[in-house]
Amino acid sequence: MENNKPTIQITATGKVVVTNAKQVTLLDAEGQAIPTRNRFSLCNCGKTLEAPFCDGAHKN
Repeated sequence: MENNKPTIQITATGKVVVTNAKQVTLLDAEGQAIPTRNRFSLCNCGKTLEAPFCDGAHKN
């Protein structure tokens, strides 16, 4: 049986990876919903240009 529960994993590089996110609502500072996909990574380093999503900028 496939696990469809949402999961949040912190990777070794500090990325916050959210999977099975169809039931997850991501909100901005004003409480407005931010469109997401079923899998996405959130920035944990502050270097991204696509906040709140990770764009790989931490690698530079």
